[in-house]
Amino acid sequence: MDICRVKKREKVAYGMGDLGNNIAYGAVGFYFVFFLTDVAGLSPLWAGNIFMIIRLWNAFSDLIMGIISDKTRSKYGRRRPFLLYGALPLGICFALLWMVPFDSKQSLIIYYAIAGFLFNTLYSFVAIPYNALLPEMSRDYDERTSISGYKMAFSFIGSLLSAMGVTLIVDVIYSGKLQYQVSFPVMGRILAGVLVICIIIAFLGTQERVKIEDTQGSSGIFKSIISLIKLKEYRYVLGVFLFNMVAFDIIMVMYIYYMKYALNISDDFSSIFMAIPLISAVVATPFWVSLSNKIGKKKTYIVSTFYFMIPLVVCLILPANTMLLTLIITVMIGIGISASQVLIFSILPDVVEVDQQKNGEKREGIIYGVTMFLYKIGSAFIIAAVTAMMGMFGYIESNGIGIVKQTESAIIGIRVLMSLAPIFCLLLTIISISRLKLDKQSSVL
Repeated sequence: MDICRVKKREKVAYGMGDLGNNIAYGAVGFYFVFFLTDVAGLSPLWAGNIFMIIRLWNAFSDLIMGIISDKTRSKYGRRRPFLLYGALPLGICFALLWMVPFDSKQSLIIYYAIAGFLFNTLYSFVAIPYNALLPEMSRDYDERTSISGYKMAFSFIGSLLSAMGVTLIVDVIYSGKLQYQVSFPVMGRILAGVLVICIIIAFLGTQERVKIEDTQGSSGIFKSIISLIKLKEYRYVLGVFLFNMVAFDIIMVMYIYYMKYALNISDDFSSIFMAIPLISAVVATPFWVSLSNKIGKKKTYIVSTFYFMIPLVVCLILPANTMLLTLIITVMIGIGISASQVLIFSILPDVVEVDQQKNGEKREGIIYGVTMFLYKIGSAFIIAAVTAMMGMFGYIESNGIGIVKQTESAIIGIRVLMSLAPIFCLLLTIISISRLKLDKQSSVL
């Protein structure tokens, strides 16, 4: 009989893994495109193309790692060995992203493509088995929601450490934009050390207690993927997951541009305003978990999504140099982000149970791998399109050693992309989840 109850210290240890993952994910999501345009001096078009190329590869590496981890057998389990062996290489590759080793733009383009390729390969090596570990910690519906709550709380803390830590180092400890080519590499090494420690803690503190039968050999990989896509419940959850995460990605990429150029937030306050949404997200996480347990995940998600659109609409017209209004809106954004991330990552494990009931196989790795594969393909093209649109609006890149004043059209473009683009994606998630039935008895119906 599987043990469903998980002790708090194990939930904390598991959450530490996402803290480490999201130090990497948050720093790259919030700053890498900005780093390419405003430190390395690449155009928005090339920054978007590099992001697209490495994210497309990441989609394939996620799928491959899902399959590999499903088939892995070791004394440490199926998922945990990847945390042990991938932590240090991931930290090294993360640090390499934030260097500017060449003066030539062509050399830099090649360097960041290779560094991004290596980083995303190692990120898949760690993150896919890590996410697939959650359903193997407990079969209990509410317990998985609780674990997911811990996971996402630590996820936000990791994103907070990256978002605030990056700007604290590059804008406060160092003297802002004029020293970006020195401060960003230092930041990369510091955060790399922290993320390695967090992932090792997750390896040491978790268990794979749900016993897995060797049933996957009965069907081939492509047959398994096709049967998964045919699963109606999975398609609906996939729609919610994909567009929810793409909306979050757009906000992550555009937020630093929005703060620095649309709202004129000074370097001295940038770390604070980068941190505020993530702090409010952490604080709001228990509320969304509690509400979900009372009224259900579906209703909670729909309510929270309509709420999230309110501050995003305001971003379109929020005046520059208005600290109090900016503070209120960024807090509201953080509360919306909290709901979107907690709920979607608690819904996805439920599909694992339905898939096992209908297809007779336990294959979390394939489910997470296919999901992340499709999401990252979509994200790659959409973020590339968003950054290309920045260039079309007239955004001017720089090399991190001077101050550039953006045009009025570029600032309008930043506002539109920060506001309307994620709203469109969130509307698509509501359409998908409105067709999905959820309950505790069968997890997903």
